[in-house]
Amino acid sequence: MFDAHNHLDLCGDPALALAEATKAGVLGHLVAGVDPAGWQRQCDLAVTAPQRVFLALGLHPWAVARLDDDAVDAALAALPAALDGALGARPVALGELGLDRSRAVPADSRSRQRRAFRHQLALARAVDLPVVLHIVRAHGEALEILRSDGLPSSGGMVHSASTPADLVPAFLSLGLHLSFAGNVTRHDKARAAAACVPLDRLLAETDAPDQPPAGHDAPNRPALLPEIVAALAAVHAVPAERLGRHCADNARRLFRLPPASLHG
Repeated sequence: MFDAHNHLDLCGDPALALAEATKAGVLGHLVAGVDPAGWQRQCDLAVTAPQRVFLALGLHPWAVARLDDDAVDAALAALPAALDGALGARPVALGELGLDRSRAVPADSRSRQRRAFRHQLALARAVDLPVVLHIVRAHGEALEILRSDGLPSSGGMVHSASTPADLVPAFLSLGLHLSFAGNVTRHDKARAAAACVPLDRLLAETDAPDQPPAGHDAPNRPALLPEIVAALAAVHAVPAERLGRHCADNARRLFRLPPASLHG
């Protein structure tokens, strides 16, 4: 199995979390970037487990919301070098990037979020890295930007998809994959959206240490990915082992990873 989105560097003892995940059959991880303060930490982690830990580096909309314009500009200016391996590891994707219109994010950051989103999309197209999209309560707005600006030819994923089922075809039509986390074990809305995603566009993630599956308290752990895979397998009425293999293959293709070591 492959955890298509987590924050392993924030999981208490990352080495222990990685070992527990491996024991549970989770043999690959995409660790998502949030802000420059975390990029070096994430790269250092990837260096310790190069066949297991892969990186996405980007500027998360939450980070954009808490930073002022100058700090956002500085982060965006530093991103190309980080993507080129300047921090010691070369990412396989750009992200998280996107839009967040939840009440937890200040409304006065919206124009800044849009600017950072479009800037990172342009960079992803220039370097042809798939994007890891964070979209919360902004699906129509995000689709408008994705359609007008365009995605990299390598595509991307909507992480922890909270997409209404009727909008799933719009994201699929752009060539995107959709990934589901603990939300698919808790909410009918997520299960309805997951049911609309064909197996060759489906990804499974933990978003650890956030979003634990139903029946588990925070913090979440990558070792719990099998429960999310099982929930997705139930939605698609296929065996969990087959579903996990599909998702791992999808991640390998999307992020252009070596085929070995992603199944288990």
